[in-house]
Amino acid sequence: MKVTNVMERVYDPKRLSEAWRQVKRNAGAAGIDKMTVDEFQKRGVELGPLVSRQLKEGTYRFKPAKRVYIPKPGTTKKRPLGIPVVMDRIVSQSVNLAFEEIFAPDFTESKFGFRRGKSQHMAIMHVQKTVKEGYAWCVSVDLKSFFDEIPHSLLLKLIRRKIDDERLVTLVMRSLKAGVIVDGKFERTGKGCPQGSPLSPMLSNIALNELDHELEKRGLRYARWADDFIIMVKSERAALRVMEGVTKYLEGTLGLPVNKEKSEVAKVKDVSFLGFQITTQGKIKISEKSRTKFKGKVKTLTKRNNPLSMHRIVDELNPLLRGWVNYFRIQEESRILYELDCWIRKRLRSMQLKKWKKPAKFKRVMIKAGFRPQEAYRTNIRMRRWESAERWQVKFTLNLDWFKNIGLIFLNDYRHVASIPIA
Repeated sequence: MKVTNVMERVYDPKRLSEAWRQVKRNAGAAGIDKMTVDEFQKRGVELGPLVSRQLKEGTYRFKPAKRVYIPKPGTTKKRPLGIPVVMDRIVSQSVNLAFEEIFAPDFTESKFGFRRGKSQHMAIMHVQKTVKEGYAWCVSVDLKSFFDEIPHSLLLKLIRRKIDDERLVTLVMRSLKAGVIVDGKFERTGKGCPQGSPLSPMLSNIALNELDHELEKRGLRYARWADDFIIMVKSERAALRVMEGVTKYLEGTLGLPVNKEKSEVAKVKDVSFLGFQITTQGKIKISEKSRTKFKGKVKTLTKRNNPLSMHRIVDELNPLLRGWVNYFRIQEESRILYELDCWIRKRLRSMQLKKWKKPAKFKRVMIKAGFRPQEAYRTNIRMRRWESAERWQVKFTLNLDWFKNIGLIFLNDYRHVASIPIA
């Protein structure tokens, strides 16, 4: 049975207030009208009732989103992002809350992205459980520019399937057709839903929920987070067959193009999913790609020509370490975090030697650390050489206690910790 009178939920003042609180919590940049969240709050008494009235009368119009480009993880490419104005964000969030009530009960158990009570860790552990049951092969499908390619006709059809309220359908259509401003020029949006809108994750879930139910109907085991999904089977032959069938369904039925160059059939242990891999033994492991990306960020913060003091450098480094290990703490390989800790400390030791510049300075620190003066004076350390950070005298002087005193976080201390405080 279809749901009616959904617009009443959207323009309800209490619902709009809840949507405003979420938009305020998320903050974010200003849209094309240059109005920030703080500025909107100052005019809330005036603008709140205006939004509700326009929605009720059916006269609300979305403004074009401001197009910006952000780095795409793991590549030199940029990802397009649309920044709506604050008022549009509130309306989209209100629609999102209504959609959550209507569509979420129909989402499958193997769909984890953008759902209350679900997490990426749960998705990874679901894959791990399936692998341990003998599903060693997988189909990893990459959807080409998914958010930019979702057909508007598909979204509107799926919304109409559950909702009998053309006022709401019209509102969603207006948001999809609002366009973007690129370098000061207006561009139409004939397909896709710009990333940056509070409604985009829900619309993507509504579209791919069709795929989820198709996979369930075929009796396939899978896990999905947004447009990242992996289908697990027991043999290479089955994986090849599933790849062909799923590709036909995505492109033929849903109209979603598949990136065949990035999609693959492989053993699960060789495929990265949400930054992790599952080993042949069924252990959760941080993928090589994730480690390389992490090291690149650490290198940026620990360049030896960094003029900041070591305390300042550690203060800037710790949020990265804390956030990264908070996500990857569920990994089960015993030495990965320990080896990364050793590598980070080596970089910092090398930085500190370069900051001290002269061997005489290091010798004085050696004596303070407990070396006899004669031994310190006999030690010859090249202060600008990377290899010097491996000398046992340097490790003894700049030991674990030295790093703890300047406040450095050790990744290995947080293995299997439930969660790590942000600050």
